[in-house]
Amino acid sequence: MKPYFRVTWNVLKYNLIKFFKCKNLKIRGIVLLGYNTKLQVHKTSQICIGKNVVSDGRCVIIADKNAKVEIGDKVYFNENVMISAKKNITIGNGCQFGPNVKIFDNNHQFNKEKGVLFEHTMGDVIIGNNCWIAANVIILKGAVIGDNCVISAGCVVKEYIPPASIVTQERAIKIVPIEDREL
Repeated sequence: MKPYFRVTWNVLKYNLIKFFKCKNLKIRGIVLLGYNTKLQVHKTSQICIGKNVVSDGRCVIIADKNAKVEIGDKVYFNENVMISAKKNITIGNGCQFGPNVKIFDNNHQFNKEKGVLFEHTMGDVIIGNNCWIAANVIILKGAVIGDNCVISAGCVVKEYIPPASIVTQERAIKIVPIEDREL
């Protein structure tokens, strides 16, 4: 089935968001965002979504006051991707995101006297062109991922990744037999 209704729905939905909530919402072409895609934006945030952006299932994009989110052309988001911006998140052209990927350019401040505070620390997140971000990856503030990178499933990224790199996060699995014990 051709996605005509979905395209029409997206045009209507995002034009209403632009008119009523966020004047700085720009969609540069046809997008096939899933019906469950949620755009939670502040009126001063800037959102730019490129051509041929596709999301399957639920995708949440949060842009707080004065935050900037830029998504390039031909980007694919799988189920349950979340983008949370308080400062700046940039995603290059041709990137693909597996299920349950989370991108945060912010983190709560905390201290030993008061615990977690409502204030945040922030840092840019920049993802280059043609990157594959696999399932359950978490990208944190300060991450810069070069072009043509592969970030393997389950990684936590918070630093510079040079272009054309494959990132894995080794986790040793320990298997111990159950011993019979008297209780």
